[in-house]
Amino acid sequence: MRVWDVPSQEDPSKTYRVTFDGEKFTCTCPDYVYRAKKQGRDCKHIYAVKVAEGLLASPTPNQTVVQERTTEEVERVEMRQFVTHPMVRTETIEDRDYQRGMVGGALKGNTLVVLPTALGKTVIAELVAAELLHRHPRCRILMMAPTKPLVLQHRQSFLKHLNISEGEAVAVTGEVVDTNRRMVWENPSIRLVFSTPQTAYNDYRRGWIRLEEFALLVFDECHRSRSRYAYTRLASEYVRKCPWPRILGLTASPGSEEERVLEVVKNLWIERIVWRTEEDEDVSSYIPGVKVAWVKLGLPQSYEAIRSRIKRMIESTARQLQTYGLLRSPLEGINRKVIVQLMARLRAEIDSGVKGQNMHYVALCSELLSLYHALELIESQHAYSLREYLREISNSELKSHKMLSRRPEFQELVRMAEKCSEDHSKVEALLALVDQHLREKPGDRIMVFANIRHTAEILVERLRSRGVSAHLFIGKGEGKMGPRMSQEEQKKILDAFRRGEFKVLVATSIGEEGLDIPECGYVIFYEPAVSGIRYIQRRGRTGRRLPGKVTILITEKTVDEYYFREGYRRARKMAKILENVSKKLSGFKVERRGPEPKPGEPWPWRRDALEVVVEGELEKTKESEPSIDTSKISYGELLRCRRELYDRLLEAGVKGLSMADAMDLLSHSPDIVRISLNRLVRDGLVVKSGERYVAKAAVKASKAPEKVHEIMVEKIYPGFAIVVVDDRFRARLDATAYNGPRDLIKKGKVFKALATIHKIDGKTTIVIHDVVRT
Repeated sequence: MRVWDVPSQEDPSKTYRVTFDGEKFTCTCPDYVYRAKKQGRDCKHIYAVKVAEGLLASPTPNQTVVQERTTEEVERVEMRQFVTHPMVRTETIEDRDYQRGMVGGALKGNTLVVLPTALGKTVIAELVAAELLHRHPRCRILMMAPTKPLVLQHRQSFLKHLNISEGEAVAVTGEVVDTNRRMVWENPSIRLVFSTPQTAYNDYRRGWIRLEEFALLVFDECHRSRSRYAYTRLASEYVRKCPWPRILGLTASPGSEEERVLEVVKNLWIERIVWRTEEDEDVSSYIPGVKVAWVKLGLPQSYEAIRSRIKRMIESTARQLQTYGLLRSPLEGINRKVIVQLMARLRAEIDSGVKGQNMHYVALCSELLSLYHALELIESQHAYSLREYLREISNSELKSHKMLSRRPEFQELVRMAEKCSEDHSKVEALLALVDQHLREKPGDRIMVFANIRHTAEILVERLRSRGVSAHLFIGKGEGKMGPRMSQEEQKKILDAFRRGEFKVLVATSIGEEGLDIPECGYVIFYEPAVSGIRYIQRRGRTGRRLPGKVTILITEKTVDEYYFREGYRRARKMAKILENVSKKLSGFKVERRGPEPKPGEPWPWRRDALEVVVEGELEKTKESEPSIDTSKISYGELLRCRRELYDRLLEAGVKGLSMADAMDLLSHSPDIVRISLNRLVRDGLVVKSGERYVAKAAVKASKAPEKVHEIMVEKIYPGFAIVVVDDRFRARLDATAYNGPRDLIKKGKVFKALATIHKIDGKTTIVIHDVVRT
């Protein structure tokens, strides 16, 4: 007996099974009974198999992709057990032990589910939703995903697997008109709502959503739940509003650092984490396996010359920052991370009202970051990508870009890039890999990932010039690099890829997350993925139902090697991180109010009549905050308040101030004080301890009292000042040795600071590390 799986032409997500028992063909599609038994003709799926097997001639160049199953696969399929549940359609969801256990845990409390791609995260959400819809008549479920295509994809999956009508499951995105969205939220007969998070949050603020109606909130791709992302806000509001909240977070990787995972867990009020890796016994049988290889390549000579030019420019700019005393590390110890940290500190000072030379220093940092990006483009991408970036800098109105483009070395760099017509060594390697794979497996799909859109364009062009059918796949909307793709265009391309109309899909990061991209037999990383999340998501595009292969291209002695090591390390240590975070969660329980609703009882907090909450209500954490209209607040007043507030916090020392104290001490309006305080916390200058706010510098001072000195500025000279230290002696304070607000360096100013005293050439000098009190 032979068996083939044939995709439906109307809905490519569905497949029908064609079987040949040695005498006749049969098919599981609805048309088979009518056509074969009543008309004596083949259904279109049997017809497609006969064409694929050469039994019939194909009338068109585009054939339906037909996949034959081996005897072993057929036996495994026939042995499958399916979930039986009143809310689940018959024989639509395979019964898997690990999924059953995760569903049971998710029904007990707020749960984070971490599973490799293709192991059924969405199915777990469907089964949890099915049980709750069955337990509690008239309860509702809200499932959110970051993009509209993913929202629509989830809706289709739920409709396919659950016993619900189309009218009971509705998708809500920003493209739906306000009136219709409000009708969806306020209609209790719609039991499943699928939405993008920002749309849901905006509609909640308008008072259209009663969160307590929902027995479950599902956050797909929940690793995005950081800082002020809408997921975080909605989760906090849901826990506050609903007496019995239940949250389910889904992701392939919540983060590659423990702090980041803890942030996601905290933001979503997670009580337990459940996870599996590809090595776990209960899931390994569902993963055919992925073979990962890498290819190391050298840079062409023309690329090496451009690289050397950029490195010299980086060293020259870094020396300027060293001269100003802003960088104390040797040149070999300076990297992008060091510059980003310095830039953040300078911006915090500027926001506090200390401008002066800081604006120039920030421009230099920005210039340096631009050069680091240019270096990465020539090392890891393509000369074409570098040329386009240099043109962008030349045409930019940014101060840092103008400074950079006026440099003679930059003009020389532009000339070198324009003359370089050679491809990066990775391009030829990629073409050879694609050609070899298609010779071995001509029916396979191949997916190529490239971080930069210009590089992706070059790859498509080179593949087509070799006779390989390839298509570009990028994000929606307009961007700096030219027109992007609408969601309708994206869908058309994916459908064509699924039908086998072209062999290679070249995608930017849009191809990593969420979208229903067909499984590929081969995935190529044009560059390594430094993020553990991105590594896992890219790799998950192959090896779902059949064994897959991944090749990573690496340029030797460049940033590629660091990214490769770091990305692999982060992906491998994820299980250990999850174990550590899970231990820290032990015993944590979200406070729930009242008895748990019993199975069979209607959901107690359902909407019986239209009730509207106060429009414009902002997100909460522990206490309510009124809405603030920042459009009527002047930037200058905000800066003045911020500066005064910081001074008051320094005066208060480790005791700090409460929000009420700050409002009493300052003459500014409560809204301005609140915004200023929140921004000081955001920028890392102030920390919150309970209900009080404390300047970080005061905390440092309390831990090192022997280093705190009282400083009085006596005289100011170009490049340095003479200060009196502790009313006992004078010392020289160089501009490069002062780390604090510039407006304190004025004659007669007195402040306390963490400082060290030195003798240099017989003269007493002072280095001020941090101002702790004014």
